[in-house]
Amino acid sequence: MFVTSAKSVACLVLLRCLAGCSSDDTGGGGGVLREAVVKTYAANLYAAYADSVVDAQEFQTDVNSFLANPTEDRLETTRASWLASRTHYMLTEGARFYDGPIDAEPQNNEGLLNSWPLDEAFIDYASKDGLVNEDVGIINMPAMLPEITAEGLDALNGSADEPENVASGYHAVEFLLWGQALKDVGPGERPASDYAIGGPSKNPDRRSDYLKVAVADIILHLEDVRDAWRPNATYRVRFEQRLDESLTHIFTGLAKFSKGELGSQRIGAAYASKKRHDQHDCFSSETLVDYERDARGVQAMYLGAYADNDGPGLDDLVRAEDPKLDAELKKKLQASIDAIAAIPRPFEDAIAGDDDSPGRKAIQVALTALSAQGDAFGAAAAAIGLSITVDDPEP
Repeated sequence: MFVTSAKSVACLVLLRCLAGCSSDDTGGGGGVLREAVVKTYAANLYAAYADSVVDAQEFQTDVNSFLANPTEDRLETTRASWLASRTHYMLTEGARFYDGPIDAEPQNNEGLLNSWPLDEAFIDYASKDGLVNEDVGIINMPAMLPEITAEGLDALNGSADEPENVASGYHAVEFLLWGQALKDVGPGERPASDYAIGGPSKNPDRRSDYLKVAVADIILHLEDVRDAWRPNATYRVRFEQRLDESLTHIFTGLAKFSKGELGSQRIGAAYASKKRHDQHDCFSSETLVDYERDARGVQAMYLGAYADNDGPGLDDLVRAEDPKLDAELKKKLQASIDAIAAIPRPFEDAIAGDDDSPGRKAIQVALTALSAQGDAFGAAAAAIGLSITVDDPEP
């Protein structure tokens, strides 16, 4: 366990306070510790979303610089900046699946930030069966969206009940920077000249507008989620008051994300189909970077840790009731991280071949680890008197 001395002291003080708690305090560590854990979780999420906004703003600066002078060197810088812009956002993804600020309807910020996979031809020119169609997509069909605005892109996202009609978010931007990944292995090879006025590609002005607006839209949605977790914000105040409900939400998010989303959907779907289109970052070929960030974010949420803040965590609650279970869950969290890190890169190559290939064997280890981790979160919730559903959807 990564526990600082400050955290150890804080937890000792809290545990001493528990002896004086009234009979009205909830079980599984007592009301004082539960309150501290919930407040740490909320504070850490606010900090992570605030950092995510800063990441996106720095990325926006690089995008604007590229669009002002679309050279290959600047495109490479902007691509690296896209990957960096997801550094802190990916650490928050365990905070889902309980209708919180990130994925509550009707806004569904998560769907407008991180939807995938996408139909490339819904956005821009695309190749199919070796033939390039330059007259498809929002960029090349102005009738779909005469003026490219954030509201317009959001309205088209998931339109016609087609999940792959993705118009907004990180992966739409990823496609705009890399283009289709047409080779079996490696990233897409969109040329910088796609954005050059007077260059060889059609509609560079609309493509530039789309990229600029889509990045600004990412910032808007991140700010919306950040502000919901801001100290004294209505959602956060209510979250910090309803301890057992909020702890149930926290465990639900971590369990469902571990077993259902990261395991079954993100890794498992691509493992089952062997199609690179089904991997998370198929255009940039940086999928495994994000998967490891996700796993580390889940671990940090369990420990109550983010950046310099290492406060009371779920681990303290579970350890107070069942030290052995807490130790086992910590091992499972690290095992998942290690298993994802051990998958050979790039991911699109690892999913190929037969099930005895090194890549697919490594992926199966990761899938097994994430499934066990999800179940362990269910057991940990039960240990402190909570009941959650751990989903295991088929990919």
